[in-house]
Amino acid sequence: MSSNVKHRDEFWKVPKLDASGKDWPLWKGRLKLLLLARGLSGHLTGLGMPIDPAAGWSPTTPTELAEVQAYEVSIKKWIENDVIVRQQIAVLVPDTLFIQLLSLSSMKDFFDTLKNQFENRSLAVTVELRRQLGELKLKEGGNA
Repeated sequence: MSSNVKHRDEFWKVPKLDASGKDWPLWKGRLKLLLLARGLSGHLTGLGMPIDPAAGWSPTTPTELAEVQAYEVSIKKWIENDVIVRQQIAVLVPDTLFIQLLSLSSMKDFFDTLKNQFENRSLAVTVELRRQLGELKLKEGGNA
């Protein structure tokens, strides 16, 4: 299986996601930017996935057959790139999180699962940190 996608380690410069999700907003931003730079950002949302032109009918004309063949090539490439991205994510998340992703069949499912797990948690962490910051008091007569 060959790919034009550069997926050697030096191209995936996103640190490992903390199991607690405390770094989720930064990790998510870095991941999105990295995938955007490699033309793979559609794998997070499923946008850009080739649509089967023959769904619900049987192609008969040479043009229709050519469309189906082009689709088969493009869907194979899409799936190959999706697997590459999922493999990289497997390295970027702790084992405890990866176990939750094992049964999922697309990068979109991977990302949606992580997002659902950490979006609200990140907000709660931010609120708690702001609350703690608000409780800090300057020493009497001191500067920040």
